[in-house]
Amino acid sequence: MGRLFKLLIPLVLIAFGLLWPVVFSATPSGGGDGAADPVVISDYTAHYTVDADGDLDAVETITGEFPVGRHGIFRHWDVTNQNSPKVRQVPQIQSILWDGEPAPYQLLWEGRERFRVAKIGSPDSTLDPGPHVFEIRYTIPGVLDPGTVGAGKHFGDSTGALDAPTVFFWNVIAPAWNNEIDNVDITVTLPEPVLGAQCSVGFGRGAACSDLTVDGNTVRLAAQGLPPHTPVTLRAGVDMPTPPRAELPWTYHWDRVLGQSTTQVVVLVLLTLLGAATAILWARSTLERPPGFPIQYAPPPGLGPVQTEYIRTETVPESGLTATLFHLAERKLVELRQLDKHAWNVTGTAQPGAWADIDPVGVAVGSALKVIGPGAEFKARKSATSGEKLKRAKIDMAGAVRRWATDEGLIVKRRKELWLRAANAVAAILMVCGFFRWGFPITLWALPFAVFFLFSTLAWRDGVGSRRTAAGRELWSRAGGFHRLLSTDSAESRFDFGARKDLYAAYVPFAVAAGTAALWAQKYRDATGAVAPQPEWYNSSSSSTSSGFTGGTGGAEFDSFESALSSSIGAYTASQSSSSSGGGSSSGSSSSSGGGGGGGGGGGGGSW
Repeated sequence: MGRLFKLLIPLVLIAFGLLWPVVFSATPSGGGDGAADPVVISDYTAHYTVDADGDLDAVETITGEFPVGRHGIFRHWDVTNQNSPKVRQVPQIQSILWDGEPAPYQLLWEGRERFRVAKIGSPDSTLDPGPHVFEIRYTIPGVLDPGTVGAGKHFGDSTGALDAPTVFFWNVIAPAWNNEIDNVDITVTLPEPVLGAQCSVGFGRGAACSDLTVDGNTVRLAAQGLPPHTPVTLRAGVDMPTPPRAELPWTYHWDRVLGQSTTQVVVLVLLTLLGAATAILWARSTLERPPGFPIQYAPPPGLGPVQTEYIRTETVPESGLTATLFHLAERKLVELRQLDKHAWNVTGTAQPGAWADIDPVGVAVGSALKVIGPGAEFKARKSATSGEKLKRAKIDMAGAVRRWATDEGLIVKRRKELWLRAANAVAAILMVCGFFRWGFPITLWALPFAVFFLFSTLAWRDGVGSRRTAAGRELWSRAGGFHRLLSTDSAESRFDFGARKDLYAAYVPFAVAAGTAALWAQKYRDATGAVAPQPEWYNSSSSSTSSGFTGGTGGAEFDSFESALSSSIGAYTASQSSSSSGGGSSSGSSSSSGGGGGGGGGGGGGSW
């Protein structure tokens, strides 16, 4: 259960990193929210030409009366179509002129990248007061809809037949212009003769357009005196099949995750699969093929519990310090005695010469705690002084076992495996950059790096960057076989405790190092029918032979000693910590049961 929970945490974080733009993708506010603009548009003339493929070629000529202190205008387009949510209509700017000369402008995204913005003018200068003319040329793909689109809506004005297989349903004046517009003159040329046209000024049914006329392929209309945020909407029908247009499988809410290209999504999915395969194969190349592990009824000769566990796993065991002190006590080099719940004494009982036969890990721990020699004492208390010595002992223990494995020729370095760690770290950095879109257009770019990161986390396990030699593998086989004895039930590996009862206590330090002390005690119970005895070298005030012994580090008795060591180290750690300690708003269009404001071509503009 714990392993599953640890796996779920990164998966949930990665899922959130990929999908947060959808979680926080509330629709931007509709038209009419922007403040009135000080620039009055005296004339808005637009020519829209739609070709047989349904692509729009637009020329908008905007004459504004500018007061002092304005830099220029901005024009923004809603790239979504409220009638076809899977269509994207991104404008491509052809040219922008200002008083007949090429204008400086900047293209931006706003409104969670729903709006494409052209910010026209220079921040370093302002326009002279008076009239200025801006000409914006752009194209938009796929502006023709099936004839059913908008068929049930009501318009302020109409002419000709209203039924047609294809319609141009468009806000010829976008809904979110922040300016008053004195005069509007619109010409629309469609690829086939126009059967009929409908027009509204404003939202809902709206007011009638003036001079709505149809002449062959061309529709003309006009309007006057538009308040800010007032759309002019045209629906014109033509007798032609609706041309196909590109649609995405998702709505715009997913654009910051998936983008606006199915090809890009497919490429990223393939890169994700490639990243997973690369990480798996690379990680597998760092694994050592295990030898056979025939049951061993004794640990490898001359090895202490930490050495045995290290050669088996290439990991310094978490309970290695406890196991080593137990091993020293079992060898009658020290005495362990509990004083209270959080206090133990470790007292040396043997002459220094008796330590010559102990393993180098035991010597390193005895030296760090200064318990080599009769009467030498270490007091494990919940204090910073005690904790500092225990922490130093753990460091010395780890260094000693690693030096032993190297000096004995059991383990050699294999540094090329460490490149996987570097790749894992780089993947983690790029994954985070992808989540926050730092240098990446969509969060899906994080997925290949996230998958590589997940499948290459094995790079950080102990043993990567080193390999056991032939001698090390032979010792690994024996250590693994002994681990089977300690960790498997009696049905798989029987042990004659009747004949070897004394070995139960002798093997307890090895079981503690391997994290199998409770299993070892249970195996004794299963084999003998009696609870495991308390080792004579473990003088715990909370246990007795009459009540039995459950085996600690998985049972309460040994946990008392482990807890005393941990609380001491925690006190030291705590003591160390305390001592070191531009532009206008981009508004979307609104819909209504009427026709005004209900077409494509959302967006608007203003001055800055």
